[in-house]
Amino acid sequence: MKQPDSASCHECKHFQNEAAHVEAALPGLSSLSSAYAAVRYSDGVCAVHRRYIAASSICSTFEESYAFA
Repeated sequence: MKQPDSASCHECKHFQNEAAHVEAALPGLSSLSSAYAAVRYSDGVCAVHRRYIAASSICSTFEESYAFA
């Protein structure tokens, strides 16, 4: 089990950073560039707050993803 101070959105079950999901959540993004770009790194979309966030972010709704447990 991870220590609470090491948690981040990247390990949260609400965080979605697949490029296809980011493009679907941000209509018009593909007209400017692509969610597959390296500049996005591992940032993504929070399903709880419905906004684009850094993977290193953290908030009170964090729930550890079983993929990282």
